[in-house]
Amino acid sequence: MKRGDSSDPNRQSREALYRKELSTILRFGALVSSSLNIEDVLDNAMTWAEEFMDAEASSIYELDEENALLFVRLARGEKKEPVKGITLKPGEGIAGYVVQTGKAMVVHDVTKEKRFSDKFDRITGFKTRSMICVPLIVRNHPIGAIQVINKKSGKTFNRADLELLVSMSQLIAIAMENADLYRRMTEEIHSTTQQLKVTQEKLIRTERLAAMGHLAQGVAHEIRNPVMTIGGFAQRIRNELSDGKLMKYVDIIMEETSRLENLVKQIHEFLDVQTAAFREQGVDSVMDEALRRIKPRADAQAVRLMTDVHVQGLSLLMDPAQIVKALYNLLENAVESMPNGGTLTVTGQKEGTRLLITVGDTGCGISKKMLDSIYDPFVTSKTRGAGLGLTMVHQIVMNHRGEIKIASAENKGTVVSMRLPLHKGS
Repeated sequence: MKRGDSSDPNRQSREALYRKELSTILRFGALVSSSLNIEDVLDNAMTWAEEFMDAEASSIYELDEENALLFVRLARGEKKEPVKGITLKPGEGIAGYVVQTGKAMVVHDVTKEKRFSDKFDRITGFKTRSMICVPLIVRNHPIGAIQVINKKSGKTFNRADLELLVSMSQLIAIAMENADLYRRMTEEIHSTTQQLKVTQEKLIRTERLAAMGHLAQGVAHEIRNPVMTIGGFAQRIRNELSDGKLMKYVDIIMEETSRLENLVKQIHEFLDVQTAAFREQGVDSVMDEALRRIKPRADAQAVRLMTDVHVQGLSLLMDPAQIVKALYNLLENAVESMPNGGTLTVTGQKEGTRLLITVGDTGCGISKKMLDSIYDPFVTSKTRGAGLGLTMVHQIVMNHRGEIKIASAENKGTVVSMRLPLHKGS
């Protein structure tokens, strides 16, 4: 038989091996380019590698550079579940050494390899006899390793096995990097989308409040004088009446007139906070004033007032009257939510370059449906009042370039967080 003859069984065996290796790499290459599901990509890759090498098990390690640890990204084989929780340090065991050096290793007998660590065998009960471990490298930088363990036949791994795993390692490394890039891009897009949504909501709310301000100003102007006139004449009629039944009707007119006058007053207060007169002032004085005002109402309703305020030496560029109004409105809302007593907790502290004030209560809470429109004018769950309190608070916080957040659950209570930029030097 001539050398190179196509009938040579060794040549036919080599050609079959090459075709099998090429087929495995092509299948995996097609999967990498067509799927962003990294778990499917890795699992199929190692399935095909095991089939090609007639291997018992395989695993893929990923390097967590921040914590300097190798963790098992994928494990296949009879004892795969316990393996998933095991970590290695760079340099520890065969995989750790391969990642640290960037060099592949073929180990025919692990009992004769000093770098072999039996940590996995001790934990899982698996018996490792031989293995191939190849680094995963991206731009000359190791990001992990792939490992194939034990031929089912009991034979040792050969050069063809190593060549296949090296070829696959390049594609696996690219797939893992692409998956990580895709994950980070998705997170950034989600974060940007959320930020845009929040900004859009703020702009819509600001425009809505401005429009409502103009409407409220017109309404208040138109109804103030008629209401006062009605109230005045009702009082005069009452003074002249002796009929008890008619007097009751007049009392109702006067009560409703008074309610309308109070509404006009609240609208004017709302209009007053559209602009602010700023000056530097200490935070402690405005917080003390708001707490002093609410104390009698809290005591009258058996509401326990707890404070944890650390604002000495902190100052804001603010309109003090507006900040007191905002704080008092929040405190008043909290007390009103606890008609049968409860706990009102107030905190104040520095948070980076901002002042953080929180007002928490153990009251009735706010429904999720109402939370979505809580800052809108005339939205309220109270039986009395115009529903402008939180609208004014929101406007005041916006005037001071701050932010306000409300977390609440029905029958559990509410926590309002207000953040305001501190004056330079605080």
